[in-house]
Amino acid sequence: MEIKSVGVIGGGTMGSGIVYTLSTVGIPVIFKELNDELVKKCIDQINRLFLSAVKKGKTTEEEMKGGMALIRGRSDFKGFEEVDLVIEAVPEEIEIKKKIFEEIESFCKPEAIFASNTSALLISELASFTKRRAKFIGMHWFNPPHIMKLIEIIPGLETSEETVQTVVTFCERIKKVPIRIKECAGFLVARLLGMYSNEAFWLLEEGYRTTDIDQAGIDLGMPMGPFTLGDMAGWDIVYHANRTLYENFGTRFKIPTSFEKLVSSGKVGVKVGEGIYKYEKMETGPPHKVGDITPSLSKEERQILSNRLLCTMLNEGIRCLDEGIANEVEIDKALQLGAGMKNGPLRWADEVGLDWIFSELDSRKEVFGERYWPSPLLRRKVKAGHLGKKAGKGFFKYTT
Repeated sequence: MEIKSVGVIGGGTMGSGIVYTLSTVGIPVIFKELNDELVKKCIDQINRLFLSAVKKGKTTEEEMKGGMALIRGRSDFKGFEEVDLVIEAVPEEIEIKKKIFEEIESFCKPEAIFASNTSALLISELASFTKRRAKFIGMHWFNPPHIMKLIEIIPGLETSEETVQTVVTFCERIKKVPIRIKECAGFLVARLLGMYSNEAFWLLEEGYRTTDIDQAGIDLGMPMGPFTLGDMAGWDIVYHANRTLYENFGTRFKIPTSFEKLVSSGKVGVKVGEGIYKYEKMETGPPHKVGDITPSLSKEERQILSNRLLCTMLNEGIRCLDEGIANEVEIDKALQLGAGMKNGPLRWADEVGLDWIFSELDSRKEVFGERYWPSPLLRRKVKAGHLGKKAGKGFFKYTT
């Protein structure tokens, strides 16, 4: 099946970015919002994205006009009977998504594919709200959608292979990198970043300063610290994803009390002016952090924080491999594209040494519990002498 036109439900940050991306590659797209005011807000955001691209010389004014002409915004589902693919991009609340899929079923042609942009919810459960389970799939874009190349493709229990291949081909057509992921809560990237953000809050509860924890993440080579990342993404969104991880995987994803309190206080990040940090709006560019953001510990003193952030995150990546979520190459590529890792988790593990990771985790598991329990595959690798690059074999093979 060839996808010739697309419908997007939701015109927020993700929805508007998806609509913009599709229009830039010549795909006719219609989007649905709750009311005319929100429709206009989405159109305005898409227009700003185009104007920014024109200003940077990435597109022309003529191409902008052509792209905008491909976009229609509605406060109802009129026009959705024409589309070949529907992408749902509404908030991460199961009841909201359930209502959407039950409502839209009758508006769309039987052969249309339904895709959810959820970052953590089970695709098979979402598919159960429709009569087209074979044509239902996870299509998880990353923020900002017009810049990030990765799209996680997640088949549900009843998704047909034809649907998978159709969506994979479509992703390649719109110049994205699709990686097929075995269904599980949080899929792949959100699982590792969920561990990264949770560990940051556990460190905070032990008395470490936010700025030191953030800098410890940067010391590792991550593009930003866990608290800055959460402030940008929105802690309400991160919380919903991590809550799903906890409900599915148990105590290793238990949510720290400090995380719960932050979200319940409404301090969910840059979009409201305050999260872990406070922000002020600038005339141009992104909001600016205010207050003391200088780390207090030396790099050597922060090393223990870096080690803990790294080992818990890599351990989760190894679990994903053991569960068959994706293969070694795909796991590393997904985390490089979706989380900005310079090395994927498995290549990274090989470089620092599997025995070192095992020792760091094993020495702390009795104190910190399940999240520090070495994954079974990590244990097997270490016991077999597959210690990584220094041994010539770990998750990859090396020549000396």
